[in-house]
Amino acid sequence: MNFSTAGSSPAHHSGESYLTTNGIQRTSPPQAVQKVREGVFMVQVGISASPSADWLRLFYDAQQEVTADFPPRSVEISGNFLRFKSDPSSVEQKIRVLDRWMERASQKEASMGGRSEGQRQKKEELEREAVELAEWNTRWAKL
Repeated sequence: MNFSTAGSSPAHHSGESYLTTNGIQRTSPPQAVQKVREGVFMVQVGISASPSADWLRLFYDAQQEVTADFPPRSVEISGNFLRFKSDPSSVEQKIRVLDRWMERASQKEASMGGRSEGQRQKKEELEREAVELAEWNTRWAKL
């Protein structure tokens, strides 16, 4: 299942091709993982790969649609997950913003080029591993 925003890029494809053509994307719907305080939750989404240092820098520093109540630095990125605090009514809007931020960081990283063959292969291996982990987590979700 592809949870990316439909129509956000002409390069969207079904199957695994999104791993190399579109960079890092969301692979799961948002899930509340912790109640921070009354009416505020830690929300987590899976992403298709563990980001590179360049991608992280671009995600945090090269965004155009930044609001005071949801800056990129408020998003914690750990491995193949993004986490952020939100009230339930703002989750949908924040997910749309995150999808755009991830797409922008991926586009900027791709335009930088310069990846060696070894780096590209390592990235693809990590992306395949992320897909495998997501598939297992989906199978185990109802246990």
